[in-house]
Amino acid sequence: MDFVCESSHFIAEYHESERTCVEEVLNLLEERYSDITEKTGRELKQKTTVKICSDRAELNLALGIEDAPEWIRGGIAAGKTVIASPLNPPPGSNYEQVINTVVHEFTHVLIKEINPHIPRWLDEGIASYEGKDNHEAWIRNTVSEGLKNTRVPALADLDTGADFQEFFRRDGYQYSYTVVEYVTARYGYGKLMELVRRPEKLEETFQMTEEEFYRSWAAYLEENYGTDADERQG
Repeated sequence: MDFVCESSHFIAEYHESERTCVEEVLNLLEERYSDITEKTGRELKQKTTVKICSDRAELNLALGIEDAPEWIRGGIAAGKTVIASPLNPPPGSNYEQVINTVVHEFTHVLIKEINPHIPRWLDEGIASYEGKDNHEAWIRNTVSEGLKNTRVPALADLDTGADFQEFFRRDGYQYSYTVVEYVTARYGYGKLMELVRRPEKLEETFQMTEEEFYRSWAAYLEENYGTDADERQG
């Protein structure tokens, strides 16, 4: 990388072509830092390095993925938070989404510090919830269609392990966001962090079976994303 810029908690590596967006990337991270670290109860001893890649080839190389899908905006690799350039967003994304992706990826860093083995749906759900890097309409339309066709996935279906492309194909980003939204709305962030620390203890954490949890989440989706909810919004 050509340049390095530091803030209180982050180090940005970037090219001359990204000079105009570096300050916004670092400012957003610093704005969200206290909120996210307080909610997760986790701070890092060292500054987090953020690498801004100017094009898809550089992003793929930084992530160590030779044939990454076009939609990918960032990830964690070699101890660094890696994002595409907000000035050259991947197909289907815009400047704001890529900027917000840096919060999504930083959230992953903190969550992995707490528990590196949590299910993908929980990890991605929290990162998406904090990053707000996906359009609300995309989430709402996917979930609304799923409700109409009675195909809301089980949590086990969203636990695709390291296969993030299969997670994407199963609408995992949309549904996992709503699981986290549901838990924080009904039980608070403290319960969410209990689940992060002990995902295998879901029944103990929420005092209900996994099937009961699923039905309660599905009812929340119907209430907030179903036809009646759409009509209320309209």
